[in-house]
Amino acid sequence: MTDARVETVHEDRITAREFLAQAETLLADAGTRRLSTPAQSLLAHQASVCACDAILQAAGLRVTPGDGAHVVRIHAALDQLDGDTEDLLDDLDASRERRNEASYAAMPVAEASASEAREATAELIERARRFVG
Repeated sequence: MTDARVETVHEDRITAREFLAQAETLLADAGTRRLSTPAQSLLAHQASVCACDAILQAAGLRVTPGDGAHVVRIHAALDQLDGDTEDLLDDLDASRERRNEASYAAMPVAEASASEAREATAELIERARRFVG
């Protein structure tokens, strides 16, 4: 498989809003307490991916499939946002790592970690909402 990369596409705020709506739905689902914490973590991460896609689509960018696509997507999306994104990047990267551990290594996810993932994703969605307009 090749490495993921950012490419230019047509700026599309309608599709960006659809990605944003999907992110909001997934984040709401991630807050469902009857779900296991690994499931909550997976949903929160997928919500962050959709929020990143909303930002990128509104900016006329997309990330190609390939190795490292989620990392590239997070970095590229946060690069579009105004203000300091360093702490948010750290939080989203930690969330991504927990998702990988839960998905690929069957590792448990602490409730505090799932909660942190939801909080970081909520911040990303809010910032994406302002960016997309």
